Amino acid sequence: MNLDLANDLFNNLKENKFVQNFINELSNYLEKKLITNSDISEKDNIWNNLLADNLEIGNQKIISKYKDEMLLERANILQNYASKTKDKGEMYYIYDRCTNKENTYNICICETGKSHKVITSEINELPKGANLGSVLRKQGEKFILEKEDTEFIKNQINNMIKEKIKEQNQYLNSKRREGHIYEVEEKYSGRIWLYDLNNKEGRIEGIEEIEFPEDLYNTAKKGDKFIYQNGKYQKY
Repeated sequence: MNLDLANDLFNNLKENKFVQNFINELSNYLEKKLITNSDISEKDNIWNNLLADNLEIGNQKIISKYKDEMLLERANILQNYASKTKDKGEMYYIYDRCTNKENTYNICICETGKSHKVITSEINELPKGANLGSVLRKQGEKFILEKEDTEFIKNQINNMIKEKIKEQNQYLNSKRREGHIYEVEEKYSGRIWLYDLNNKEGRIEGIEEIEFPEDLYNTAKKGDKFIYQNGKYQKY
């Protein structure tokens, strides 16, 4: 065999071995990051903080009416599933970070009559992999992470949220009435509260508007009037 050809083959094998080792090390590194990086884990979990002020989900602002409905529906989902799986033990849900103490989660008991009872637990006291949106069960004095339950609850809650956003859009569209005059009551954080002065039912009806022209919003003040015409608000 030609000596140069043999050297080339040998060098190629070394390079391939190096590439293989690099790929293996990179894979191991990424795998560890996915496990230990809580931010990535929470993002994968698609958890939504329904208690957030000025709630937005996927760049979609959620009005107070539907935020309250989402919270109620989430509680119902958790309670219903907990009642169907009692044989697995008392069910808990990590629903929020504790604002008064760092590295601590707020956990609720998913049982009718107890859902407002909150347990505060430090992250390092919880099972490995537990994060926001996780379902836990009690085993003796310790929590265990229920991965299948977590996945099921995640899908149930996120499907509910999608439906509520559709309902919200339909609701808001029904309140934007061609030719109606609206009066400003208050505004903050890009949201403006309007009263429909032309409500046919004879009563003043309010709407929390989240799609209001920025130029009008910046100058609008309480008592100002706008008309909804040609599919948009205009100064009246």
